[in-house]
Amino acid sequence: MNLSITTLFLFIPIIIFLYNKNKTIWEYILALLLLTNIFLSFLFWSNPIENSLIHFYDGIFAKISYLLFPIYILFIKDIKYKIKLASLMLLFISSIIFYYSNINSKKNWCSYKHLVFHSIFHFLISVGCSIAFI
Repeated sequence: MNLSITTLFLFIPIIIFLYNKNKTIWEYILALLLLTNIFLSFLFWSNPIENSLIHFYDGIFAKISYLLFPIYILFIKDIKYKIKLASLMLLFISSIIFYYSNINSKKNWCSYKHLVFHSIFHFLISVGCSIAFI
């Protein structure tokens, strides 16, 4: 299983961003950050060397995104309460999935379970990031 393919799920929010006619400066910044994440993640998962320099930068930018997207959705973006609640649920579920990915990566780097959990994580965060651009 190659996770560079599941990284491409992150283009879904970018497509939504491009079709959105009422973009804010925050959304431009988040889209640029997300494109950086896609690039770094694709590069890393094309040759997933644990603790490499690209792994480090991929992790740093992923953590920045994981912090900024929820802040924007929950505290800045003017959307319905139910959508904010759905975003919180996605954040919670994706955190659990990432936890299991991390546990499995520590047991056996790039094991089947590690890759499955991380691919599910990629899908969930692509849905969560999409909320920022609706």
